[in-house]
Amino acid sequence: MAGSTPQAWWDTIRRARLFRVLAVYLGASFVVTELVDIFTDQLGLPDWFFPGAVALLLIGLPIILTTAFVQSALSRPTEAGAPDSSTPTPEAPPPTTTTDVAAVDKHWLTWRKAIFGAVLAFALLGVAVSAYMAMRTLGIGPIGSLVAKGVIEERERIILADFEHPTGDPLLGRAVTEAFRVDLAQSPLVTVVSPSYVAQVLDRMQQPPDAPLDRSLAREVAIREGITALIAGEITTAGTGFVLSAALLSADSGHVLAASRATAGDSTEFISAIDQLSEDLRDRIGEPLRSIRSSPPLQRMTTGSLEALRKYSQAVRAIEIEGDYPKGIALLQEAVDLDTAFAMAYRKLGVALFNVGEERARMVRALTRAFDHRDRLPDRERYMTVGSYHQFATNEQTEAITAYRTLLDIYPDHSYALTNLSFAYFNVRDYKRAAQLGRHSIEVEPGNAINNIVALWAQVSAGQNEEVEATLGRMSERVPNHPGTSLAHSYVASMRGDYDLAEDHVRALAEAQKADQRWLTRATLELATLAGVRGKLSAAERYLRDATAVNEERDLAAGYLQKVIDLALLGVGFRGEATEGLALIEEALERYPLDSIAPLDRPYLPLALLYALSRRPDRARELVAEYDEMVEGKYQGLDAADRHLALGLLAVAEDRLEEAIAEFQRADQGACPICALHHLGTAYELAGEPDSAVAAYERYLETPWIGRTGSWPAGLIHSDMYWLGPTFERLGALHEEGGETEKAIYYYGKLVHLWEHADPELQPRVEAARRAIEALSTDR
Repeated sequence: MAGSTPQAWWDTIRRARLFRVLAVYLGASFVVTELVDIFTDQLGLPDWFFPGAVALLLIGLPIILTTAFVQSALSRPTEAGAPDSSTPTPEAPPPTTTTDVAAVDKHWLTWRKAIFGAVLAFALLGVAVSAYMAMRTLGIGPIGSLVAKGVIEERERIILADFEHPTGDPLLGRAVTEAFRVDLAQSPLVTVVSPSYVAQVLDRMQQPPDAPLDRSLAREVAIREGITALIAGEITTAGTGFVLSAALLSADSGHVLAASRATAGDSTEFISAIDQLSEDLRDRIGEPLRSIRSSPPLQRMTTGSLEALRKYSQAVRAIEIEGDYPKGIALLQEAVDLDTAFAMAYRKLGVALFNVGEERARMVRALTRAFDHRDRLPDRERYMTVGSYHQFATNEQTEAITAYRTLLDIYPDHSYALTNLSFAYFNVRDYKRAAQLGRHSIEVEPGNAINNIVALWAQVSAGQNEEVEATLGRMSERVPNHPGTSLAHSYVASMRGDYDLAEDHVRALAEAQKADQRWLTRATLELATLAGVRGKLSAAERYLRDATAVNEERDLAAGYLQKVIDLALLGVGFRGEATEGLALIEEALERYPLDSIAPLDRPYLPLALLYALSRRPDRARELVAEYDEMVEGKYQGLDAADRHLALGLLAVAEDRLEEAIAEFQRADQGACPICALHHLGTAYELAGEPDSAVAAYERYLETPWIGRTGSWPAGLIHSDMYWLGPTFERLGALHEEGGETEKAIYYYGKLVHLWEHADPELQPRVEAARRAIEALSTDR
């Protein structure tokens, strides 16, 4: 055959311009693959769409090249045709003719049909994708999602059982469980029940709260709580690697609703395998593929260190299940030491430190580190981190509210976001909205003690007495053994003046928590306030000294100093004797100098308040100035009210009463609505404004506030222990001076009733009140 030599074929290819066609095709293929990749991500198309498109392009490549070859050959003249301008010279090889294109049907290999075939192939691929997406969305066949089929509802609560590991390494199983929880929690379609909630359910079931949550026990918890589904997982070994499997199960029947498997070649691949496992189940549940793909990789939002993840999972268990904060805090510190960019662990550490009310500097440092690494976190954790930082570190409640509301726009049933947002509104005194959010958080997790406690605070301040009773009843029923339940009953009873009942609840707490130093100390402080408010100063001092000894034993310098301040204030406030109290303070400062404590933990402002009340304005001024110098401005927000309060007392000590009144008015901000009011009344009284003094004192008495006799959330220094009796006393005197006999008798009577069994040193004031009542009653 003419032109069958290699040279002839090469010339044919060159003349057919196959290189140009190849270049154009490859360029077009690149554009197509880029568009397909964008469509896959932006429109949430299935993963097989991209490889399907690539396969079609690869199939089309030989077709296009063959078509170009054939059409080029057919377009040239035959041997009998007239030569064109490119006709070779006689010495050149003869041109290829159409007869050289053997066994090729020119009617099939045309450009029109090649292009039509390509369009048709991609159209069929598009039809296949559309059919797949429609079946998934509508719940048709095996492709249909569980949400579309109605098997589970959107935002369904799901219990996550512990991953089982037959090799007997419970720490690995817990680490995988916690990592899987974090990844699954990104889904807006399901709400993963918190470990603390499960622990409280187990407690009601008379099971150990820290019992391993295997598949059987998880089903029992789900059925008891009316939860539709649970997820159970398993880790098995495969040679040197591991196989991770997870199944979504119906709680009622135990039937598998969806299942997934992933492999890890070794421990370094665990995080990636967990990521894949979670994504597969989220896909089967029905989460949009676009949402799944937009989630950051699990390794970036948690840690690449399996050991750090182990520590984190142990810490979560210690805090949320065992209630052992010291253990959990220590484990979280180990986790962030292993991975200094572990933002999730930093946030958990900061919140845990805030909850125990110790080591504020460490708390702020942890929340700041989490905030600095927030870009590593998924939406849920990122917004929680931003909110926690502004709420607990810088006291920028408006920014915290914005972060939590943004999170709830995406995940409306996020229990912790609802609770923290409720607390943020509580801090800005929007009690109605705080109570509404608290109620919602209880609906999401009715057995979560913290949700109920925060809701209770808001309900008390909003004056929702029926809601208060309902919340107390719910806590007694669902979390009877949680320490917060006893405290909640005590706070409400003492707020209503039933101090005996309040004391009964606190003593029950002390008995139940006698092995836990933290809770035992808390109970001791509550007993101190309940004794002090009734004028039993010796008992109050004894309890405070016990709490001081515990802080000294635990080497908590700031806590030790604070308790000594509380002790000293008893003498200053009730006896008018500053010498002994200040001697206690100087001794304590010799033991724990302020410069040995982190600046944020130094009790500058409580000390300034004490020195101002002790008529030592010079020392009070020095302490406020040192606070301003040593504490960074952005972290002074949490102390704003106390700083104004200290400045107001300093002004009173220097007889600058107008300035004192202005400072006390500025101090009337933040969570505590009564903390500045007794001092404001005193300033008005000293300034010769009795009507304003009466208004401030009565507002102090009438404002509902759950922390009246509690050490939390405002602290002992602002409790009724110091200010309630003197307020009754001053109101009786002011109304007597103003000729308001009935009111004077009423307030003197309140003082007599409150201090009826007070220590002997207060009895002369009680007798004076009785005499005043008798005289006023005779004059009527």
